[in-house]
Amino acid sequence: MRKENSTNAVNEKALQEYCNAFKTLSLFSGRWKLSILFKLLTTETSYSEFKLLLPEISDRTLSKQLNELIQDEVILKNKNKVSSIYTLTDKGRKLDTILKALAEFQDKD
Repeated sequence: MRKENSTNAVNEKALQEYCNAFKTLSLFSGRWKLSILFKLLTTETSYSEFKLLLPEISDRTLSKQLNELIQDEVILKNKNKVSSIYTLTDKGRKLDTILKALAEFQDKD
């Protein structure tokens, strides 16, 4: 975690204010966020299902990345009696085209 007043943090904040593309790409920062979002494009998913899908991810990292996506208003966490279920928000669903284009980029060569 970097300090809020560090040069990197200040530069990142400035870029987010001046460039919407950078702001959108920053939603994906984090090693596992793309995998999390791709899963949620097809179905709502519980925490335990994410652990099965991504067995290499630590509990701490999964929780952190899910919480960041919630904070960015890309996903919602719905609690029921058994577990928490994660779904895309309307804002998150707008990422569908972008995510699919990213996935297809390597196949275009």
